[in-house]
Amino acid sequence: MIEWFYKNEKDIYGPFTTEEMSELIRAGHINKRTLVRKHKLGEWLVAEIYTQFEWNEEKAKVRPWLRLWARYLDSLLFVSLFQSLLDNPSVPFVSPVIDWIVYEPFLISGTGGYVLTMILLLVWIPFESLFLSFVGTTPGKFVFGVRVRNPDGTRLSFSQACKRSFLVWWRGEAAGVPAIYLITYASAYRTLKHKLRQITWDRDMNINVSHRPTSIWIEDLYYVIVAGLVYYSFFG
Repeated sequence: MIEWFYKNEKDIYGPFTTEEMSELIRAGHINKRTLVRKHKLGEWLVAEIYTQFEWNEEKAKVRPWLRLWARYLDSLLFVSLFQSLLDNPSVPFVSPVIDWIVYEPFLISGTGGYVLTMILLLVWIPFESLFLSFVGTTPGKFVFGVRVRNPDGTRLSFSQACKRSFLVWWRGEAAGVPAIYLITYASAYRTLKHKLRQITWDRDMNINVSHRPTSIWIEDLYYVIVAGLVYYSFFG
């Protein structure tokens, strides 16, 4: 017989039978985001993952790839803007400073480009936070229909947005460290798609991420945009 356990921020409850868990769900003590596990040594997962339980509302749809491409578009636009500053003769101090801070110390090892990328990802944090707190979106999120809000639908404050962006940079992008960020990306995908159905930083900060309703035409447009991003990355 399956022994079920669930927990809140402080306590763990159980064991319960499947029937008892269903009663707790109907009574409102357990919702789809409640962490539940099978048996004492089971893995903690959100309750909606388990097919043994029934919910009145449709299972929320998550779009990890749209979120990834939205962030990638933001990063690409920011890097392109930065590159235009390097090439702009009206701001002659930028390029020498970058050469002195980034390229010169790492010239021998050839890692200057990687270090610059890591720095730019960090520098993007306050800019993304300004977008989210004052505009309510970023260029990439707007294009791909990703919406970041508080549970009551309000925009994030600047401090909230800064904390979230920092957590994305640290937990999701591994601070831009080559190869390591592939591991954190894969972990974030698994967490969002198959485990918690919510990224850890959004869960910890009680932030909701939703997606614009789509049609077949919008989905086709997404594919065209992604193809353009891939082409620009390799041949631009």
